Amino acid sequence: MKCDKTDGVPLHPRTPVIIGVGQITDRPTATAALEDRPEPLDLMAHALERALADTGAASATRAAIDELVAVGSFTWHPHDPALLVAERTGVVARTRLTPTGGNIPQKLVHQTSLRILGGDVDVVAVVGSEAMHAASLARKAGQRPSWTMQGDEVPSPELVEEDRIPFTTEEYSNGLTQPVDVYPLFENARRARLGWSLDEQRRRLGALWHQFARVAEQNPYAWMTSAPSAEAISVPSSSNRMVAYPYTKLLVANLPVDMGAAYIMASYDTAVALGVPRDRMVFPQMGADATDHWFISQRPQFDASPAMSAIWSQLTEFGARTDELAHIDLYSCFPTVVQTACDVLGIDAWSTTRPPSLTGGLTFGGGPGNNYVTHSIAAMVDRLRTCPGDVGLVTGLGWFSTKHAWGTYSTEPPSRDFQHASVQDRVDALEQVTVRQEDGPITVETYTVVHDRSGEPHRIVVAGRHDDGTRVWAKSEDVATMAAAEISEIIGLTAHVRHGVFHL
Repeated sequence: MKCDKTDGVPLHPRTPVIIGVGQITDRPTATAALEDRPEPLDLMAHALERALADTGAASATRAAIDELVAVGSFTWHPHDPALLVAERTGVVARTRLTPTGGNIPQKLVHQTSLRILGGDVDVVAVVGSEAMHAASLARKAGQRPSWTMQGDEVPSPELVEEDRIPFTTEEYSNGLTQPVDVYPLFENARRARLGWSLDEQRRRLGALWHQFARVAEQNPYAWMTSAPSAEAISVPSSSNRMVAYPYTKLLVANLPVDMGAAYIMASYDTAVALGVPRDRMVFPQMGADATDHWFISQRPQFDASPAMSAIWSQLTEFGARTDELAHIDLYSCFPTVVQTACDVLGIDAWSTTRPPSLTGGLTFGGGPGNNYVTHSIAAMVDRLRTCPGDVGLVTGLGWFSTKHAWGTYSTEPPSRDFQHASVQDRVDALEQVTVRQEDGPITVETYTVVHDRSGEPHRIVVAGRHDDGTRVWAKSEDVATMAAAEISEIIGLTAHVRHGVFHL
């Protein structure tokens, strides 16, 4: 891989820089007992220790940390997880906690960069983990994990941002409460818009995710270390059940993992004073954040993201260029969001020479809840250190392709101070769809067939449009209807809603 170097520029002393990253993946072994599995605190502490060692100035950096931020876990909920990590690692610092959102680790880079530039903080560490594999083993054994917790006397720390409910009453009543139920709606809408057959869609999804699996084979921290074939990924089987059409198990985020990651940021002058070698430093260049219309019911087009488009437009105004992005890690919980981001960037999602991932994505690299992007950032820092002067892009995404944060990095400092913008006003100015939950004839807009854990179809969930353009949600458990939706195109057909039930 060619690694072009660029000339250095004078550094503002408050220039934000990442000085250390750390990752840990504790894969399962055939002989390991349940009690041998790590708890989230173990993984977070190990990841932070690795990030401290990675700075080349561990002792000085440990003593200099002003703030320790814990990325919120799906499975472990002490009052102040960052405080437990601080106590385990000998850090004395303010603590904060993040809400739900895979965008948060990248958004924190933006926030921390601005706070460093403003002189509010000097050294900030961000750390997170998931031990959902261990939790799953405990559940199967009829046990509860005996993980470290805190008493009620420990107050909860400040949240990085407000936590909001991501679905409406109508969406909830139709079962649209989990990402795995929602993203297939986007994927099927894309298929219909592009005119793909169901078979072509299946082949394309298998080919796309096979490239991500091949990346994971080269990632020493990936949860899955061998790449299934495209057909094995996209075709249902006894080991690869259909989850929600068209997504099989190997096309969705792999949450039951035991993984941790951390990064440490500082001002340049502080990094130098701590003794961090210059070749360890990677500089955030620019970043932007936005949220798509909060509820999917409000979005005019399911397979598009105006927020992604607005963010990339802003980054290009700052000077970013697609052809200058030597390394890309796109948030990749499901194939549809990778395709959307690639459309925005103007790159080929199916490229066999330049897949847009450094980790292998949330299926093969591993999907440790809200903390995946911390692994992305760590992988990007490691890659850029081997390719001085290159520019890389990391994207983060939360809820139902709802919250977005994109940022670029390089070993070279930015030509200007770190640039950042929220482009929320551009998204908020766009059209919103009205929902009208009434019976009557509809045109099918998109759908998915949700399967149970045995792989059998359980219900079809449909978004449709009334004649006046308002949206309606409906569902059905009719076996014939579900079967028809998986063998022929139903998007664009006229159907009916009666008492909230979908009839084809």
